[in-house]
Parts: sequence; structure tokens; C-alpha cells
Amino acid sequence: MVARFSSLGIPHHRFPPFCPVGPSPHQQQQSSSWDFSPIPMAPASNHRGHQRISDLVQGSRLLLLLVVSNPLLCQGEDYAPYCKNQTGECRIPLQNLFDTATTVANYNQRLAREMFDEFGKQYGQRKNLTPKVLSSCHTTSITTPESKEEAENTEDKILFRLVVSLLHSWDEPLHHLVTELLRSKEASPDLLSRAAEIEEKTKVLLEGVEEIQKRIHPEEQEKETSYPVWSELSSLMSEDDDVNKTTFYKMFHCLQRDSSKIETYLQMLKCRYTTC
Repeated sequence: MVARFSSLGIPHHRFPPFCPVGPSPHQQQQSSSWDFSPIPMAPASNHRGHQRISDLVQGSRLLLLLVVSNPLLCQGEDYAPYCKNQTGECRIPLQNLFDTATTVANYNQRLAREMFDEFGKQYGQRKNLTPKVLSSCHTTSITTPESKEEAENTEDKILFRLVVSLLHSWDEPLHHLVTELLRSKEASPDLLSRAAEIEEKTKVLLEGVEEIQKRIHPEEQEKETSYPVWSELSSLMSEDDDVNKTTFYKMFHCLQRDSSKIETYLQMLKCRYTTC
């Protein structure tokens, strides 16, 4: 696992330990709490390929749920320093949860940028493609700070709500994006791999952010999160190549934009509550 983190340039010591359920750590391979190493993708775009993605996503999600479920239980000295000299429940420090969340958010932002750049090289030069994209994201209705300075002056409760709303709003679009890329004969294995990976990590990040929010503002958990509904499935599945490619391009553009916002807001929240 250390080697897998190193391949991404991510220091493994920043991650809290995995608290096992069932066999002891000596009876099974240890894993990090939020595993976001690259998904080994097969290039074939068929049903078996889709099942492979599904299996990988479910496996990683299970690891997440075991780790960030509330309360977090770590027993024994195997999990020092998190559980050392503590009696009763051992909760992973907020610093480590923020470290992991911001690292995943940064990784997602990079994946989104790479997907947009790759797709843009192939289709971004099409006539009138860019103007159609600039102001038509499905998340435009979410009112966000217009500048970094404005975000820095925004109440932390609002920043948490924005992050959760943005992450929720991409759940369905990312699922259909991966599905349609699997069906496409033109999608490269790299593009498909990145899309499947960011779909998984967005789910992971959402649960992690909600856990952090619950620690800091438990009263917010009772409030229902509102987020815009994506309604462009028919365009994404269109047999009209221009409509289809424009929808893909718009999704990549909007995902890059929103991933950058999420990463920025989480970094600001981290600096307010822990060490930057």
C-alpha cells in the first residue's frame, strides 16, 4: 500500500489507520482509511468492463464505511498514536480527516483537469463548442463566492453546505458519464479510467466531508441538503454526434470548475480548524 501511495506522490504517513472489523490487523492486510490509488482499468468497453468498475467501487466504498462510520473504534496499541493512552472510543483526529479530504479533493481536481484537457484536444476546437459551455453547467444555480477573497469571508457553515451540495449534484452525472464512455467506441482507456476513478472518489469524498461536518457542526446533519438535478441524459445519449460530444465537453468543463471550487473550499476549512 505504501508503494501505491508513493506512486501518486502522496505521503502515506498522513493517513489514519484502518480500524478492522473481524480479523485482527495481523490476520489481514492493512489498508488506509481513504484509499484513492488509481483503479486498474481494463480497456475493453463491454459489460465485463462495467462490472469490473462496479466491483472496484464497491470494494473501496466498503473500506470507507468501515473506517469513517460513527463512532470510530480503534482498539489496541496497533493504532498508536491515535489510540495511545485513550480509554473507550478512539476517534481519528480532525487533522487527519481534513488531511485526507483535501488530498482526495486535490486529486479529483487534477483528474477532472486531465479529462477536460484530453477531451478538448480531440473535440474542443469544434465550431461554437466553447460558447455553449461557458455558462450552462447544471450547478450554476448553486450560488458560490465569486472570488477567493469572498470565499475567505464566507461563514464556514455555508462553505460546508456548498461542498456537500456540489458533491451531491455530481453523483448521477458521473454515473452516466462512466456508463456512456463505456459504450463509446471512441473513448480512450485513459479517459475511461479517470472518469471511473473520479466517480468513486467523489462518493468517498462526500462521506468524508459529511463526517467532518458532523464533528464540527452536528446540528447541520438534521438539515436536508438541496442540490440541482442534472437533466441532460438524453443529450449525452444522443445519436447526433455534435449534441453528444457537446454534452461530454460541457460535463468535463463543469466538473473541472466544480472540482476546483470543492478543493478550494475544503482547503480553507482545513486552515480554519487545523494546521494548513
